[in-house]
Amino acid sequence: MVEGVVARYGDRTILDGVNLTVQPGEVRAILGGSGCGKSTLLKCCIGLKVPDAGRALMLGQQLETLSEADQRQLLTRVGVLFQYGALLGSITIGENVALPLKEHTDLPPAVITEIVRLKLAQVELSHAENLLPSELSGGMRKRAALARAMALDPALLFCDEPGAGLDPLTSAELDELLLRMRDRFGMAIVVVTHELLSIRKIADKALMLSQGKVIADGTLQEVIDTDHPEVRAFFSRQAAGELRGPPSALDVLRGTRT
Repeated sequence: MVEGVVARYGDRTILDGVNLTVQPGEVRAILGGSGCGKSTLLKCCIGLKVPDAGRALMLGQQLETLSEADQRQLLTRVGVLFQYGALLGSITIGENVALPLKEHTDLPPAVITEIVRLKLAQVELSHAENLLPSELSGGMRKRAALARAMALDPALLFCDEPGAGLDPLTSAELDELLLRMRDRFGMAIVVVTHELLSIRKIADKALMLSQGKVIADGTLQEVIDTDHPEVRAFFSRQAAGELRGPPSALDVLRGTRT
């Protein structure tokens, strides 16, 4: 998917020689702390940023080398679940889900309506077709955004922090939904996340970034077992001071931390 990618903003190098692959039916997690380059890597993957060196391939094709018509056709095979859903607040949930179908197909309105209802049923939101995003809970908005991302039955789905802003139970339900979608449609999923429970539940493989470089890559267990202090800190949530946080009053009284 990306080969030797270098990405810069001005004089700052954000990604430095990053490689990432994903196979059909695979859930691939992109991990790392704040500022490590996860979001920039995602932008390179979906064509929002052209790499300064190396190349980014989408389903085997380099987006910027294609004609505008071929780019549009390729993008119909890719779905994106944005961090906070990015639903349009002035139109209904059904109309939000219909947007990709209206933009990228010539299907008659009656057929689009049936597809929208099918997609909403798949995420258990049949009752929400005529509601506005503001009338839904955070978890329901995420599911509605997933229905929109799945409207064109993509071969590749990108998810940016799908559990952001959700309580643990709702986040776990969304994870289950993503796995059901993967199993049903056989698509590849790339997930940017820092949620340990989610990572352990859904990821087949993982790649971890630090300061723009790959410090671990492989199956989830291989990454967990990597003997790198930042990787170990990430998965233990205790080795690095910034992950531990300040000592509590009880820690001080016990003498376990100062």
